[in-house]
Amino acid sequence: MDITFLAPCKDLSGGIKVIATYANLLMDRGHNVTVVYPKNQQPVLRTMKRWVIKTMKQQYDHLDTFRGRLLAVDIINDDSVPTGDIVIATAWETAEWAMALSEDKGRKFYFVQGHEVWNGQQERVYATLKLPLTKITISSWLQTLLSEISEDHEIALIPNGCDFILNESQALTSHRRYDVGMTYSPIPNKGANIGFSAMQKLAKANPLLKFVIFGSEPPEGDLPPNLEVFVKPSRKRIEQIYRETKVWMSTSYEEGFCLPCLEAMSCGSVVVSTDNKGVRDMIENGQTGYITTPGKISELASRVDFLLKHPDSLSSMQTRSFQKSSQFSWEQSAEMFNQLLSKINPKQAA
Repeated sequence: MDITFLAPCKDLSGGIKVIATYANLLMDRGHNVTVVYPKNQQPVLRTMKRWVIKTMKQQYDHLDTFRGRLLAVDIINDDSVPTGDIVIATAWETAEWAMALSEDKGRKFYFVQGHEVWNGQQERVYATLKLPLTKITISSWLQTLLSEISEDHEIALIPNGCDFILNESQALTSHRRYDVGMTYSPIPNKGANIGFSAMQKLAKANPLLKFVIFGSEPPEGDLPPNLEVFVKPSRKRIEQIYRETKVWMSTSYEEGFCLPCLEAMSCGSVVVSTDNKGVRDMIENGQTGYITTPGKISELASRVDFLLKHPDSLSSMQTRSFQKSSQFSWEQSAEMFNQLLSKINPKQAA
């Protein structure tokens, strides 16, 4: 089949990484895949989320890993989108663009990776969820939410996979360089300030603790002591960071899926996360990690502190966490994606 993904931009965000991953895996299954995105790196209606991406322009990003045809266009419309069998919107504004395309661009799908209301456009976002597009999403909570909003009860759930495929002996090592780690983003919804405050609290009680973070740009503000920072690390380096960290914190207020948590789990790092909803599919509280109240610094720090002070609990949770992460596979998810796209939808077949 000829498949076209409509991407909202070209950057280092997790959502764009997922698009590039599926695009490559669908090519591996024999499809002709094109990714189209607007040359404007920050579409006006996404500016409130993506203002931090300005430092990434003209630098390597996730779409650069795509092996197929990548089209940068002025406007996504009938003139710029190739004729094909399938067209996939991947964000709310791209759903609007997809609806305006002629039928010869292909059957229309809407791949929803988050609750995209952070920029004050809730009414417009929700309107796209009611469009007659075949919807796909990535987590149980999003599937339920989208069904309620759209009154569509046939929304496909295809969870994200994991890049790091390790065996048990590789992942479950006990000697680790760092005590606590987290990903860093200046976007307020990511809650980095909560994570840094928790680190400060932990460091005050134990000055010997070692911390690590990585992100697309260096952090600012009051940082904890003994902190090592990696800016735009390679995927190989990211895997190494996870494997060298005992406890991984996730501090977001809301996530569609929370891919870094799954990646950390697959590398044997135990996750202590805020209840960002997306993490619920991979973490059973107290069994495969801990889930805490968003914004509660003391609660987050307390769970981390418990694991660091109780190596046996850390080790047993590490094993269960790793076993849970092995249930998520990009190959398996790509095959689910492939089967869904290949299935004739009677609502759109005519």
